[in-house]
Amino acid sequence: MLTRRQTIKTSTALAAATLLPACSESEQTMSNPGQYLPTIDSLRRHDTPQWFRDARFGVFIHWGLYSIPAYAPHRSAVPADIKPGSYDQFKHNAYAEWYMNSLLFEDGPTAAYHREHYGTRTYADFAQPFNEMLEQWDPEAWARDIAASGARYLVLVTKHHDGFTLWPSSVKHPHRDNWSTRRDVVGELGEAVRAQGMKFGVYYSGGIDWSFKHRRIESFAGLMLTVPRSGSGYLDYANAHYRELIERYRPDYLWNDICYPSESAALQVAADYYNTVDNGLINDRWIALRGLLRPSAWRRPEGIDGLLPPQPPVWDVRTPEYAMFNRVLPFDWETTRGIGHSFGYNREETSEDLLSAWDIVRMLGQAACCNGNVLLNTGPRGDGSLDPLQVERLHAVGQWLEKNSACVQDTHPLALSRSEINGVAMGATRNANTVYLHLLGTPAAGHYRIELPEVPGIKAARLRHGEGAGKVTVTDGELVLDIATWPDAPTQVLELSLA
Repeated sequence: MLTRRQTIKTSTALAAATLLPACSESEQTMSNPGQYLPTIDSLRRHDTPQWFRDARFGVFIHWGLYSIPAYAPHRSAVPADIKPGSYDQFKHNAYAEWYMNSLLFEDGPTAAYHREHYGTRTYADFAQPFNEMLEQWDPEAWARDIAASGARYLVLVTKHHDGFTLWPSSVKHPHRDNWSTRRDVVGELGEAVRAQGMKFGVYYSGGIDWSFKHRRIESFAGLMLTVPRSGSGYLDYANAHYRELIERYRPDYLWNDICYPSESAALQVAADYYNTVDNGLINDRWIALRGLLRPSAWRRPEGIDGLLPPQPPVWDVRTPEYAMFNRVLPFDWETTRGIGHSFGYNREETSEDLLSAWDIVRMLGQAACCNGNVLLNTGPRGDGSLDPLQVERLHAVGQWLEKNSACVQDTHPLALSRSEINGVAMGATRNANTVYLHLLGTPAAGHYRIELPEVPGIKAARLRHGEGAGKVTVTDGELVLDIATWPDAPTQVLELSLA
């Protein structure tokens, strides 16, 4: 696993994107020399900004043409023995934002749904109703609801795998006219989010664009074959999009997905970004698929189950998907998942398919204890509104954070001598004045002795959440618990004050 702590920050700006020629696939040169060069050694000097480490909680938004049909088969209708990455998994894809690909399985549930509700209309026909809906869209209302969750940053999908952009780009699409929104969703939402005091990041599907190349994806290997290759013009197109996003919106976070067609181009994008946006960061999904991957790309730390993308040579934060690390690791990471089983809104999902507010709070506690963040996705509906069931959960988490943010936000993790008590996972965080022991659930009532972390000056302890029945004392390097009844709370947090 690459571990690096980098220190240089810069606010050197790029020249205006409209005055810059697109970098060709064979000529990757610095668009504006700054403190960072498009080399691995130079870019590894960059450090993850402190605002990201302090935030612990962000909200992801997947919204696009796929939000009009808003369909993926409900998990109850999917065969139970499907293997991850198999033909059947892609045929019954739970991600509604993959609707365009799922349509290509003519005998699959998505194609059946499409025939029943849309007849012979194509996926491209969703562009007109989406643009018409946008005339009534209210970005300020979204920003208020997201801010009420206690999240400190938002990442918006600006272009998903279908290639449709949520901003009126000046970069001409070589294959499709008007393959974008007429309204500047990216700019307007970014302004509204920042007005609420949050950071604003942009997601871009750099590895896959079905408007350039789309053969049916039916395996993980097939997914890689869908990446547009050299000679298609796609690399120039994606490079130009990234320059436009960086220069026009100055995103606080650059979140690429899947991969990037060229390593040298990915390094160039990172250098341009670091030299333009002070205190920004990039994720880890920039791997280039041409040639052999470095052995380090496949290194997988212990303590994770689920999807972890192969790592490129340069990144600021690792992004496991529907998975979390369960230990403190020497790098920054961010788990990403939907509140339900999809990122895009899926009309088939009910309240029972969604995480509860308590589930989300436990995720925040585990992430903070293990040096990570939670990027939790909400999928807006095709009418421009946020799903009320998901907003309800976001608001409930916000109410918890309003009283308890000190336990997870603006903290760093502490190592403990043990990771569980009575079958309940345990971790620790601290700030300048307080240590927090997190029991990520509620163990049975009883007597417990927990070795204190190696922090000088611990003088007293108390149960932070609600009223319980019991006694908490600090003695001889141990925390002694005599609990008859735990408080009714998603996690049990013990607050240890420092002298």
